[in-house]
Amino acid sequence: MAMNILESAAYIIGRSRGLLRKGWEDVFGTSGARPDLSDPTAWMDSKMWGAGLTSGRPRTKADFVRQFQGWVYIATKLNAQSVASVPLRLYVAKQQKGKKFKTIQTRPVEKARLRFLQSQTGLGRYFMKSEEVEEVTDHAFLDLMEQVNPYQNRRDLMEMTTMNLDLTGEAYWFLLPDNLGVPKDIYVIPSQYMNPVFGKTLDSAIEAYEYESGSTRALIKPEAIIYFTYPNPNNSFTGFSTIRGIAETIYIQNQMDAFEAALFENRARVGGVITQHEFVNEADRKRMQEQFSQKHAGSKQAGKIMWLPKGLDYQKDTMTPEEISFVEGRRWTMEMTCLALDIPPGALMSKDVNRANAETADYRHAKNGVLPRCCRIEEKINERLTPRYDERLFCAFDNPVPEDKAFIAQERRENVRDGILSRDEARQEIGKDERGGLADDLLVSSLLVPITEAGQPRETEEERAARFTRLVVENMRRILE
Repeated sequence: MAMNILESAAYIIGRSRGLLRKGWEDVFGTSGARPDLSDPTAWMDSKMWGAGLTSGRPRTKADFVRQFQGWVYIATKLNAQSVASVPLRLYVAKQQKGKKFKTIQTRPVEKARLRFLQSQTGLGRYFMKSEEVEEVTDHAFLDLMEQVNPYQNRRDLMEMTTMNLDLTGEAYWFLLPDNLGVPKDIYVIPSQYMNPVFGKTLDSAIEAYEYESGSTRALIKPEAIIYFTYPNPNNSFTGFSTIRGIAETIYIQNQMDAFEAALFENRARVGGVITQHEFVNEADRKRMQEQFSQKHAGSKQAGKIMWLPKGLDYQKDTMTPEEISFVEGRRWTMEMTCLALDIPPGALMSKDVNRANAETADYRHAKNGVLPRCCRIEEKINERLTPRYDERLFCAFDNPVPEDKAFIAQERRENVRDGILSRDEARQEIGKDERGGLADDLLVSSLLVPITEAGQPRETEEERAARFTRLVVENMRRILE
């Protein structure tokens, strides 16, 4: 009884708060009242689905996670493994070049990696406010990323985060602090059990996060959660699942699977019509049909010889190739699934694959799939986690996009030949030690001349010496005057 009263009061309060914040919620897409938690779909934005879709389509975050099979499983797993394979490093933005820290061990950043970091828009503010950026080699943040909790490591953390984002559009890190308030453990909470609780104003748009699984419910403070999302056009504060975006494709794929399963379980290779030349009563007909199904239905019964009583003929059912194999339909759903998850279909196909198109597919996946996911994760970490240690610290993934080694090597040779780089600078780029001496000089071709002298006859040694003498005499005369 008391619980019913509390639930009724909470519902009334939620409705009142919804009316108060209706003005700004119409803009940002949040629901007007607290959802009824007895309805597992209440907190999802039902406007997305319209009136035309039926119950077969995935609609909730729990539905999205249940689609973790088939091509969705293959593509999501590939994204998660690829992101987790990219090293995550910690950097410090130094206000004074050459400054050393007593408590932080650092080392210079390789030039190629430094250029990549400077090209990332999400890291621009750190370079604008600093004289030098160095890599941090020993820090509590690195220890936390190495062993995020007693049961999981960095790879587990990144794989779970990426899979939750791809499947549900949201990922939740729960930060467990130590006695000083510094995070000592990170746990990934399955996003299908989490839901933001909206506040009254924009200043507290999300006032808490609610965990609900079965009979377990808990409110978690915002500062204990790092909330990752994919952009949602329906709601500025919740994520949009990739699976939700291809719900119709997933539905078609599931129907194909169900049809083919029924085909093999019910008919296998024996399927057709029995015609009678003599009268057969209803009881005999049902008995023969049951016997026929017992002996020939199911994939394990395929190919068995069938005997019919006198007066009965069997005519095999003929089906089109499309009805049996769904080759074109399956290829279409596979390509749609892969493209939605930023994976070129060629990266998952084994037919007609050679080294050239395999490398092209890997490059496209790294550039359009892995790199954006890495940037999204690192930017949220730099927003919510690294400032808890020091405002000058930031983390960044290495560049996951493979370099064109042949092009880079040719460009490096040309830069040395044209005097843009010294040989020592070129050696530094490939991780070799400096040689010093002439290797540190810029070299140019002896045939190069100033543009003002282009087309003019070249001076002889005597003419060059005479010109130099004249210049010295003129300079001495100016000094004496």
